[in-house]
Amino acid sequence: MRRLIIGLASMALLGSSAALAVKSGDTLYVKTKDAKLLDKAEPKGKVIGVMKPGDTVTWKGADANKPFHKVEAQGKAGFTVQQNLTPNKPSAEVATSDGKPIDQEAFKSSGAATKALSEAGLKYGEGNPDLVTLSKGIMTAEGIAAKVEPQEATEYVAKSTGGGK
Repeated sequence: MRRLIIGLASMALLGSSAALAVKSGDTLYVKTKDAKLLDKAEPKGKVIGVMKPGDTVTWKGADANKPFHKVEAQGKAGFTVQQNLTPNKPSAEVATSDGKPIDQEAFKSSGAATKALSEAGLKYGEGNPDLVTLSKGIMTAEGIAAKVEPQEATEYVAKSTGGGK
C-alpha cells in the first residue's frame, strides 16, 4: 500500500513539473476532438471556435479559473480547458489490420467503419438486440444498394415522392 501511495505521489509530481515547463508563447497541440475555444474562462462562455486533434495553439498562460488556459488559436484569442492541450503533437494516423498506418481522415472516408458490419460484427453484438437489428438493417441496405442501378433509384425516389411535385 505504501508503494502505491509513493508511486501515485511521484506521478503527480512528475505531471505537475511537466505543466510548469511550458512558457507563455510556446506552441501546444489540441488532443481532443471538438475542443471548444471560448470567449471567457468559464464553461458557459461563448464558443468562438472549435478545434480538432493536431491543431496548434499558442499558450498564453493559465487563467485564475484553474481548469482554463489562455490560448491563441485560429487567429483568435480565447480560452480552453487544460485537458484539451498537450505539448506533443498527436499522431494523425491509425493502425490498420496489416499494421500500416493510415491518416484518420482517409480512414473515415474509406467506409472502413461499415466494413465491420459482417457476420463477425453480428456475433460481437449478440446480447444487444438494438445493435444486431441496426447491423442487419445496414447490411441489408448495402446489399440492396449494390444491386440497384442509379436510374432505378432515381425512378423509385420520383415515384415515392409524387414525381418531385
